[in-house]
Amino acid sequence: MLATEYGLEDGNLVVDIGCNDGITLNAYEVPGLVRVGVEPSRVSQMARNAGLDVIGSFFNADISKQIIAKYGQARVITATNVFAHVDDMHSFIAGIHPLLCDDGVFVVEVAYLIDLIDNNLFDTIYHEHLCYLSLLPVSKFLKQYNLLIFHVERLSVGPSGPAIRFHIKKSSSSREISESVADLASDEVKWGVTNLQNYKQFANRVKELKTNTCAILNNLKDQGFRIGAFGAPAKGNTLLNYYGLSTEIIDCIADNTVLKQGKITPGSHISIVSDDEFLEKMPEYALLLTWNYLDFFLEHSQYIKEGGRFIVPFPIPRIMPSIPS
Repeated sequence: MLATEYGLEDGNLVVDIGCNDGITLNAYEVPGLVRVGVEPSRVSQMARNAGLDVIGSFFNADISKQIIAKYGQARVITATNVFAHVDDMHSFIAGIHPLLCDDGVFVVEVAYLIDLIDNNLFDTIYHEHLCYLSLLPVSKFLKQYNLLIFHVERLSVGPSGPAIRFHIKKSSSSREISESVADLASDEVKWGVTNLQNYKQFANRVKELKTNTCAILNNLKDQGFRIGAFGAPAKGNTLLNYYGLSTEIIDCIADNTVLKQGKITPGSHISIVSDDEFLEKMPEYALLLTWNYLDFFLEHSQYIKEGGRFIVPFPIPRIMPSIPS
C-alpha cells in the first residue's frame, strides 16, 4: 500500500523506526529503494544480516540529523507499534519534520485508545506502553511541529488489540486531507475522549472483569478440571498478576517461542512450555492470553482440534468453543 499509494521509486529513501529484524523494510518490493532502519535492541543485527543499514539507537532529533547527512530526506517513514513506547515524544517528533521530504509521509500505527476502553483491554497497559493514543490529542500534539494527520485507518487486529494508523504530512504539503480525519474526530468527540467519567467507568468494569473471570476459573478448578494458559505475551503478565493467578489455578502456559520455553512468568511463576508439551498435559481449559488471535487459534490450534476449550478474557469472559445446546 505504501509503495503504491505514495509512488515509491528507485532511489527513494524509506526509514523504519523500530525496525526490529527488518520485516517492514524487507517487505517493499520496489527495486532500488534506500532502506534504513533505526533499532536500539540486539535484534537489529538480524536486520543487518539481511543487508539493511541500521542505526543502533533510539530515534530522536540527533539521529534524524545523522540520517539526513548520510542519506538525505525520506519519502516514507514508518513507526509500527513504536510511538506509544517513546519516553521523550517531543524529541522523537522534532526529528520527523526535517527528515521528511516536502511531500513525504510519516505513517504511525498504534493500539487505539477507544478500542482499549470499549473492549476492557486493561492487560495492554504495561511498562512498554507509555502512551494511549487517539486522533484528537495526537493531532494537537503534531501541530506543534508543523505536522498534520491527513488520513486515518482503524484496524481490527494488532499485537495489542485493535489499532489505529495515522498518515501524517508536513503542514506545507499539498496532500489533501481525507474525510476519514473529520469523521473519526467527530466520533471521538461523541465518545468523549476528554470525559473523565469514561475512564472511571473503565476502571469499574476492570474490577468487575476480575471478579467474574476468577469466579469462572475457581468454579472449573473446584469441579476438578485442569486449567492451562495459551500464549505468553507481555500483556499476559498484567492479567495474571492483577487477577492474582498462580500455579494453584494455572498449571502451565503454552508458547511456541523457543526463547520463552523453560522460563516462568514474572510474578505469577507459571512454567512456559512448548505446544507439544502442553498437548501432552492436555488441560481441559486454557486461559487465552493471546486473545487478539482468537479466530486464528479457534480454526488452526491443535489444542482446540483435540477437544480443548479457551477461556477468552475480553471484552467479557466466555468459554469457546461453546458446547452445543
